[in-house]
Amino acid sequence: MSFRNRARIIEIKKETEAIISRYNIASLPVKIEDIAKKTGVRVTPYAFDDDISGVLVIEKGEGTIGYNQSESRVRRRFTIAHEYGHYCLHREKSAVFMDKGFHAMFRSKQSGITEDTQLLEKEANTFAAFILMPDILLKREIDKIDFDLGSEDDIKNLAKIFDVSSQAMYYRILNSGLFQF
Repeated sequence: MSFRNRARIIEIKKETEAIISRYNIASLPVKIEDIAKKTGVRVTPYAFDDDISGVLVIEKGEGTIGYNQSESRVRRRFTIAHEYGHYCLHREKSAVFMDKGFHAMFRSKQSGITEDTQLLEKEANTFAAFILMPDILLKREIDKIDFDLGSEDDIKNLAKIFDVSSQAMYYRILNSGLFQF
């Protein structure tokens, strides 16, 4: 990982920590939809095709997150956090422009990914992981149990507490720096 990437991850982490602090979030799961709404972003379900998880539309500086209502709850939560990450981090850098001056970023399995777009997507995923599973709350929950990273049950139980997928929890713990491997 390059110095620039590490520095950007630290910036993203600080951004999410500021949000967690601003809204005094101490209980789990983090209510990401409420956070987005408190900052003026509308969040609404859509009947998207299966290949679209979510969309962020910015018009006249106001954001709307649409998420695929047919996906699982943990997937919808991650999508909302991801799109909110685009809103917080990339409002000025949208990759797609639509008719009528709409400024939009899509999350789709089929979307064309340039190197720049791929970087924005990674940053939004990093934001989503940090805001849904903040270090301070992750450490608190891990300290409550005799945690074993090799235990699927421990990962599943933490994932349930944070209302995220087991895969998201596993990668978040691996990348948290809370453990020395």
